[in-house]
Amino acid sequence: MINKIINKRKIFYKNNMILIYLATHIFVSLILAIGVILIDTKFFPALTYIPNIFLTSIDLAKVILSTLAGSLLTMTTFTFSTIIVVLTMYSSDFSPRVVNNFLTDQTTLRVLGIFVGGFFYSILTLFFMKQSFSQYLVLSATIGVIYSILCIIYFVVFVYRIGQLIQVSQLIETLYNESYEIIERTLKNREDQISVDKYELGLFKCSLDIVSDISGYLELVEFNNILNILSKTKCKLILKVDIGDFIAKDQIIATLYYNQDNLDDRSIDRIIDQFSIKEERVAYNDYRFSLQKIVDVTLRAISPGINDPNTAIYCINTLGVLLSKLGEIQGTYTIIQDDKSLAKIIYQDFNFKEDLYFTFYQIAHYGEKDISIILALLNALQVINRSSSDEKTEYIKEFGDYVCDNSIHNFTHKLDLDFFQRARDSI
Repeated sequence: MINKIINKRKIFYKNNMILIYLATHIFVSLILAIGVILIDTKFFPALTYIPNIFLTSIDLAKVILSTLAGSLLTMTTFTFSTIIVVLTMYSSDFSPRVVNNFLTDQTTLRVLGIFVGGFFYSILTLFFMKQSFSQYLVLSATIGVIYSILCIIYFVVFVYRIGQLIQVSQLIETLYNESYEIIERTLKNREDQISVDKYELGLFKCSLDIVSDISGYLELVEFNNILNILSKTKCKLILKVDIGDFIAKDQIIATLYYNQDNLDDRSIDRIIDQFSIKEERVAYNDYRFSLQKIVDVTLRAISPGINDPNTAIYCINTLGVLLSKLGEIQGTYTIIQDDKSLAKIIYQDFNFKEDLYFTFYQIAHYGEKDISIILALLNALQVINRSSSDEKTEYIKEFGDYVCDNSIHNFTHKLDLDFFQRARDSI
């Protein structure tokens, strides 16, 4: 239960990172401004303990803070413009689905937050500088100078980070780490559950289809809450959808098998509420979405407009490593149960055959005339094959034959055919 709550909060944090970062930095800046204002107005008698070298007159403080406010506003505008340019490049050169990876980069968010927070600090402290306090020395300008130095440091870091993020190798590494982390997280949630390749339904008198009341992408399923709702009912809930699937309104998302003649309608409504469906697809629990991002970059690289086969080969190798991790996983279905509940939940979380096909089939189609792409695909299948079970090895060989049969007619030169056959035989 605690893990599910944490996951839900993390998903909310991922979806609202920009607002959270901006709100956090603005709040910190407001607290800093209030503290400095209270010191400058002698509400707190702290000025007597601060050396005069760190204090300035009201007139000088106004000049410094007004200059700082204007400069930070200009730098914020420039930063926004840079972000828009990079977003356009990400969308056109890579994929619209990787735009969020740039927007949620911590360096980018932190720079924006610091600039906006610094502007709020400067404006607030300027507002509370009264001419009646002209005989006082104040601290606000010194804090503003320190803040401006911090802004310059972060701006340099931001420029350096932008230079990294526009490199396709950095993006692919980020997507690889994202996918690997999601797979590891999913496997960790599996540790206390039963994983099987096939399941037995058993004998039940009644069945009930649970349908979605909205359309969208399945983001999260609160399994523990469902077990609590059905704790006194001996039943099995079979999920028909998986995390990341698009669900249409009135689509069957699960089927409940039970022995009672009737079931409380309120319980069914509560079960439906445990399926979190959103308008946009989120990668936090959806490793297939992360794989799709790498596939998108691959397809864009082999498109005639860009024609960058080496980047495509790098992506294919990365996908091969990730799918080799999936090839090690035992079991297609996970059975979730609890000692305190009579109910069981069965859902399909890993289907290696589908993952293999839907990861590579578009690349195989659009790259069928490029020998380098086909060889990279066959080499990736060889990498996957090394760590897979015997059953999954059959899937890999079947897909290898699919790739070869669809592309071999495009190559007629003996040298191409020699390397082609060698790669095919290695699977």
